Amino acid sequence: MLNPWGLFLCQLAINTSYHVIKASLCLGGSDIFATVSENRPVGEFIANLSIAGDPTGVNSIRLCLTGENANWFYLEGRTIRLNSSILRVLDRERQGSVLMAALTCYEDDIIQSEYRVMVEILNENDNKPRFLEKTIQPRYISELTAVNSVVFTVKAIDADGDTITYIIDRASPDASYFRIDLPNSGKVILDKPLDYETKTKLQLVIYAVETNTKEWYNTSASLTVNVEDRDDHYPQFLPCTPISQDHNHTVVCTNPIYVVNITEKDQDILLNFSPGPIHAEDGDRSLDTPLLYSILSGADKNRFQIDNQTAEITLTRRVENRHLTPILRLRIMASQLNDPKKYSVATALVRVLAENQFPPLFNRTTYKGFIIESSSPATLVSTYGNEVLLIQAIDQDFVDGVNPKMHYSLQPTLATTGLYHITEEGVIIAKTDRLRPFDRHILEVVAMDEESGEVAKASVDIELLQRSQPIPWTPFRDMDVRIAGGIMGGMLLLLVTTLFLLIRWAKRRRRRQRQNPAGRGAVTLGKHLKVVNSGRPMIPLAEEVSYQNEGFSIDYEASGGSGSLLGRHGVYTRKQSLIPPPPRCHSSHPDCGSSTVTGDMLPILVMPEPLVKDLTPSLVSNGRKGDSTISTGAVTKDEKERNKQRDMEKEEEMEWEKQWERAVGTKEKRNSEGERTDKSRDVLGASSDTADVSEASEDQTNPEKPQSHRMKTHQIREPKDGHKSTSEESSEAEKSILDNAL
Repeated sequence: MLNPWGLFLCQLAINTSYHVIKASLCLGGSDIFATVSENRPVGEFIANLSIAGDPTGVNSIRLCLTGENANWFYLEGRTIRLNSSILRVLDRERQGSVLMAALTCYEDDIIQSEYRVMVEILNENDNKPRFLEKTIQPRYISELTAVNSVVFTVKAIDADGDTITYIIDRASPDASYFRIDLPNSGKVILDKPLDYETKTKLQLVIYAVETNTKEWYNTSASLTVNVEDRDDHYPQFLPCTPISQDHNHTVVCTNPIYVVNITEKDQDILLNFSPGPIHAEDGDRSLDTPLLYSILSGADKNRFQIDNQTAEITLTRRVENRHLTPILRLRIMASQLNDPKKYSVATALVRVLAENQFPPLFNRTTYKGFIIESSSPATLVSTYGNEVLLIQAIDQDFVDGVNPKMHYSLQPTLATTGLYHITEEGVIIAKTDRLRPFDRHILEVVAMDEESGEVAKASVDIELLQRSQPIPWTPFRDMDVRIAGGIMGGMLLLLVTTLFLLIRWAKRRRRRQRQNPAGRGAVTLGKHLKVVNSGRPMIPLAEEVSYQNEGFSIDYEASGGSGSLLGRHGVYTRKQSLIPPPPRCHSSHPDCGSSTVTGDMLPILVMPEPLVKDLTPSLVSNGRKGDSTISTGAVTKDEKERNKQRDMEKEEEMEWEKQWERAVGTKEKRNSEGERTDKSRDVLGASSDTADVSEASEDQTNPEKPQSHRMKTHQIREPKDGHKSTSEESSEAEKSILDNAL
């Protein structure tokens, strides 16, 4: 029988043997060292375990991963794999170069062994270089910075630790101003001078490039360099007159020459110079230092005075003789107020001219020009009639109207720029090879008087014709002939209508004059050249009315000396006053040769009027007294006979008027009065010869009769024995006319 101690020892031996057998499942392992590249996907193989037991067997063991980076791994049987995801990528630059963990083996929840897991993360070139922000901020550089000096330094880093090289992009706008001598240093050097007046801001692009990798990753940065202005320029008169341009595209200017024209009468005036007022500015525009102006020479004893701040020049007194001093030259200096050593000098010319009274003028507002299609590089523009188009302005200040100082220029449109040129003589030249048929261009010609500055403007309408198309001779083309003919026809019709109206108006006026007794009475007084001699005085002489005539009597004094023979309206008396034949007398007769009667006297119409019965026996005519041989008693007897004869004539006229009104009416009577008068004149002319013979014989038998009385009887005759009286002849003629009218 076993004692208790023996049993205890046996049991202990058995248990010890059992644990030794089970512990052998966690044995055989070791520390794990592995590598994995960054950015690997989930499940990437890391390492296999070398322990004896199988975690998936019946007598299983339990394995656990612990440690700082244990979450980057997971166990798959006896294999360790990478535990990453899309959102969690293994990045060597972020996690470091090594992942560390511990592998613990459990048997019956008792730790049997523990192994170290160390995984190195292999680097991949997965990062681009990156500039440091503080090195690519805007820079401020003085324009006086020396060339070949380092102006700034740039710095870029690469997370992968690659070597970086810096390169300036030569395609950037202002790359020519800078360079980098040491590519790996990032130091930027000024390659050429800066000028604030030329460029105030520079743009630059710099690249940072990996040079030790096959990927050659790079990055770029845009830099802005602001140029600071400094006082390094002298004053400059405006406007700038460029003479050259250097390799840096810097324009080199010279001071302009200011010109002004004055006359001998000008004084106490401000001078307006061209090409602009005298003005200068500091060459350093941002500083804009104040300037002072002064006249260095040419002031001519204060004839010219300048405002030292505005540079306005005043002419204080006039120029005495423009022939002695046709041009006055001034030298104007502008200097900086804070630094007088920085100055500039310009020249001003004052030209003394004759007074300008007339501005230039074109003789028309629009000129017409033609060009025939041609391959010639240049052609003169022609006008109507295939003549060269000559455009010249007239200046009436010159005798011939031609101003030698007239300058012509064209103001073309955008489409005609460079196609036309005008000479100083006013001839337009066109570049024909650049024109197309049917082109039509309208240009503006400006003529400027270079002395007075006055301008005149006109338009030029230029049309390009085909090769076979002739230049028109006149402004009227073929298509306008019908229009021109219509216009001419209309004008001719208007002319004919006007002539017709004038003739009709003249006839009506003549008819009204015939119907107007006052007008007809005026005709009897010699106002019409076809009735009596125009040389005869309108007012009868006193000696012409101091005779005895039963058929005609005038009271000169009662009529106021006017000689107006006005009668009752519509009643006219026909008097036959015929020209007597030349008097037959001997040369010894005292009246021979003195009784001259004009040969153009014709029968006249007189109007009977109530006359004053008393006639002054002695009247003054032409400073002479009338014949005093006629007694007062004879005058009274003759007056009675005349009154009796006048009453008879009035009764006959009234009877004739009544018959005429009954026959043709009042209206037709008025229209035919002129015709009736002409016919009556023809009828009465038949008895003129007999009356002339009787009157001539009477003059011869009565030589003592006054000369004035004899002359008057040639014009207004009395009825004779054996002849019909004037009223009887009128009545017979009027009756004959009435019968013809009926």
